[in-house]
Amino acid sequence: MEIIMFLCPTSHKKPDSSLELLRSFAGFTLVEIVIALAVLGTIASGAYVGFNAINTYAVSSRLYSEAQTAAQNQIDLVLSKEPFDIIAAKISGSFDPTLNKVPVELMTTTELDALAASGVTFPSAVPTATPAATSAYYPYYPYYRDGNNPNVLKKQAFIYQDPVNGNVLVTGTLSTTITDASLTSSFINANTDLNVRKANVTVTYTFRGRTYTVSMDTLRTADQ
Repeated sequence: MEIIMFLCPTSHKKPDSSLELLRSFAGFTLVEIVIALAVLGTIASGAYVGFNAINTYAVSSRLYSEAQTAAQNQIDLVLSKEPFDIIAAKISGSFDPTLNKVPVELMTTTELDALAASGVTFPSAVPTATPAATSAYYPYYPYYRDGNNPNVLKKQAFIYQDPVNGNVLVTGTLSTTITDASLTSSFINANTDLNVRKANVTVTYTFRGRTYTVSMDTLRTADQ
């Protein structure tokens, strides 16, 4: 068995001067340290930007899911709220909101105006407190009618709170617009109104300076 050894020729070289002796024991220079720190700083900055982007995407997805849930819940309410009897509500010839035959979630603008004329005063902004049980507005809480767009029935959609400190971070606005679909059916040489309502539900919220909107539509026919 042969043993092969490699010797560094400079390891036993005698320094020619004291300067060479100091250089043989010298570490990194200041320039090398600055460059290394710059490289580390660049890598750290890139990692921070990447993790921040991932976190922003995760939060955006969660908020969008919450907005979709809020819109879907309102759609389900529009499809299931009872009673919804347009014929009975207009038994006197015009819409009578005091009969409570049409839920507020399915009222058109004209019917909302009739409800307001009957003594129900909707706030023009998000209500800050639950009204008294004796208030005419109490059965319609927490809906409100924005003064800039009274044709739309609104309410606060959802609130996202910081799980650590409880601070409110994102709020959404749910808007419901009901219109008469004007669908008729020909029966015995006469057009019969099918009493179908079209509902558009929109949830709008702002996150990091950008506005996001989720919109859903559905149709609902009256009980008769």
